[in-house]
Amino acid sequence: MKSEGYGAWTLIRLVVILGLLIGVGTANAQSHFYMRVAPEMGRTTVEHTKKVTIQGGSSSSTSASSGLSLLGTVAAGLSSSLPRNWLLRGEVEGVVSGQRKLEGTISPTTSGNVHDVWPGRWDYKDLAGVGGNILFGRRVAGGVAEVYLLGGVRRSWTEFATGGIDPETGVAGEDRERLGRWSWAIGAGTTLRLKWPLDFRVRYLPSVTDWIIDAPDLRLDYRYKTSGVLVSVGIHLFG
Repeated sequence: MKSEGYGAWTLIRLVVILGLLIGVGTANAQSHFYMRVAPEMGRTTVEHTKKVTIQGGSSSSTSASSGLSLLGTVAAGLSSSLPRNWLLRGEVEGVVSGQRKLEGTISPTTSGNVHDVWPGRWDYKDLAGVGGNILFGRRVAGGVAEVYLLGGVRRSWTEFATGGIDPETGVAGEDRERLGRWSWAIGAGTTLRLKWPLDFRVRYLPSVTDWIIDAPDLRLDYRYKTSGVLVSVGIHLFG
């Protein structure tokens, strides 16, 4: 699997920033902790590429599948007031996925070479995740509402599977693995300061995960490019 250490460092930076905000909050009465509980749903698309390398030659085949994503998120963070009605928030979040498997079919290559890709089914399923977000925005409408932009990173644990059927013998095989993957998050949202503050968000989360099986006479490269647009409506607790 390809190293994605840069994503790990980004998550660490987000946690450090959140810690700094907490330090500010202890000295600033305008800062407060909050929790956000929200269902999240949207559409996720996965593009799976299988590459077979044998005897110095290689072939590849790609297919894609899309489906509905359903998640539950719980976030804890700190919101700090800045001059001129600006605001800054830092938060960490936990995610549980209710998404059904996305499934697709890899089409075979037909070059007649030993490294041809065999036909086969593949599937993908998110399980759970953690992440961090930084939000920067402004209070509007006399403080009744807030609008903001957000950026963050999410670490998701995902089950990947890909299979193939030998066209000559009909024998089927499958490779299945649970891997961690990093997703970047960018988006925007608004908070309505009601008795129970309501928070609306839309986010775009892209990621790339590589999974390699390297044997003496065979190399299999599996790539999963994932993208999703997710919408959530959350309730703020404790502020």
